Amino acid sequence: MPKTYFIVFIAVVMSVYAAMHGFLYWRLSSGLSLTASQRHWLKLALIVGAVSFIAGEFLSRLVPALPLLFFGSVWLGVVSISLSMFLVEFFLSLAFPRQRRAFVLAALALVFVVSAISLLNAALGPVLRQVRVPLRGLDRDADGFTIVHLSDLHLGNLTSMRRLRRVVERVNALDPDLICVTGDTLDGDVCRDEKYCAALAGLRARHGVAAVTGNHEFYAGIDKFLELARRSRWRVLRNQSWIIEGRLAVVGLEEDTAARFRLPGPDLETALRDVPQGMPTVLLYHQPTHFAEAVRRGIDLQLSGHTHAGQIPPMDLLVWLVYKYPSGLHRLGSSFIYTSPGTGTWGPPMRFLSRSQIVQVVLAAGEAKNGGETNRMEEGT
Repeated sequence: MPKTYFIVFIAVVMSVYAAMHGFLYWRLSSGLSLTASQRHWLKLALIVGAVSFIAGEFLSRLVPALPLLFFGSVWLGVVSISLSMFLVEFFLSLAFPRQRRAFVLAALALVFVVSAISLLNAALGPVLRQVRVPLRGLDRDADGFTIVHLSDLHLGNLTSMRRLRRVVERVNALDPDLICVTGDTLDGDVCRDEKYCAALAGLRARHGVAAVTGNHEFYAGIDKFLELARRSRWRVLRNQSWIIEGRLAVVGLEEDTAARFRLPGPDLETALRDVPQGMPTVLLYHQPTHFAEAVRRGIDLQLSGHTHAGQIPPMDLLVWLVYKYPSGLHRLGSSFIYTSPGTGTWGPPMRFLSRSQIVQVVLAAGEAKNGGETNRMEEGT
């Protein structure tokens, strides 16, 4: 990544992070009419919390610092939720200034409730989602071909081996024909601890594991990801295709972030070069974008991740505003896209209106009804 881009990115992120804390200080100190002493302690608490996240992220790359990293990550989540609640409070207080104190207290209560629910949802781990997708031209004897879709594991210092092993056990219990991993597998050099690679190598499927890169593979170091994939015996598809038993094509696209590192970005034309025309095709692409183009090129099913379904406010709202296919199963014509909210979490170990997912996709022989576009389709559990 160019140094200038990195410096600008960090400067913008730190400025926004500081502004969030400043906004909360303003709403609390003025809304509750705090004394000078109380303002001093509030300011100190906000500074300590803000520094804990930065210090945890930095120190965890050098030495084990799990308690600090966990506290700092949760603090980031609570601040994000607080920003959402107090933005609503701000506008309500403008409209009804006499009720400002009540609005501030209500916002504080909501921050506590939403944070508690979000921590619980994440702690419960991933749920199983099962979907059946008809593919044009799929052989009758391939009916029932099962893909387990994992995405956004974000393996790092907050990922316990117990949780990872539980994910592996649940996937293997589904006895899939193929496992597909759609990026953001790691957030650091997890292979420095042999247990992570050993656990991932335990994933079992009839045809093995196919994977693509996500943006965090490049942030953490693409070499680290490729080493993890090699040790785990994964097949990484970087603008490449894989024909399974001459009847199903699995195509993998490189993540867009590669271009920032002066590497080739996604190239669907190159990836499809060896795919016979008319063969049922599954596309693995980290971001749930360019689906219409994929459909025009004959893709029957796209599996993506990246969005996390927002995890917590205000990102959960922003994701639904920015992405056309933010989560779940959608259809365009006779083609489908499934966007996973992620098997893990990034940053705060929190989820408010979503749960982490292990997705079981069962392919069905037969034509999908060509009925235009749907925003969301029903999915089984």
